Amino acid sequence: MPDTTHAETLNRQSLFAFPSYFASLPPPEMAALTGVWRAEFVGPGWLRRIAPPGLALLGLGGWWGKEFTSPGKASNIVERDGSLLRVLPMLVKEAVSLVDGQRGVAISYPSGSPFPWPWVVDEVRRLDETTLLALTLTTPRWLPRLPMPFLLHRQEQSKI
Repeated sequence: MPDTTHAETLNRQSLFAFPSYFASLPPPEMAALTGVWRAEFVGPGWLRRIAPPGLALLGLGGWWGKEFTSPGKASNIVERDGSLLRVLPMLVKEAVSLVDGQRGVAISYPSGSPFPWPWVVDEVRRLDETTLLALTLTTPRWLPRLPMPFLLHRQEQSKI
């Protein structure tokens, strides 16, 4: 079960407080990402309630977390019928943040991914050695960049 200390604090924040908090955090080292990370939705209650069904509509029903494998590669993990499965491959790279213009880590989706994923990026920053704060953002300039926050908690052993 994820450590709820960070979540309890972040769940009291407005959605618009996340960019400045995110900007205050350091980016993780790319090598430190390798492994399995369990997701936890954070932010205002309304967002935590709509996130799971919203992801289901976008093909990520049962979203459980992410697995970072070889340098620059990752996959989403979903729970289906009691099993954890890798789905929707991702690309991981150091990049300038859309949130604050600083160096960071961006997780994006290849151009052949189903809609809307090629226009989505997850940026991550380090809260502590085992927890990342991630913000999901849209990449087209003409779309609003509302930060959709979640936590990633490092798992001791792979459950996949």
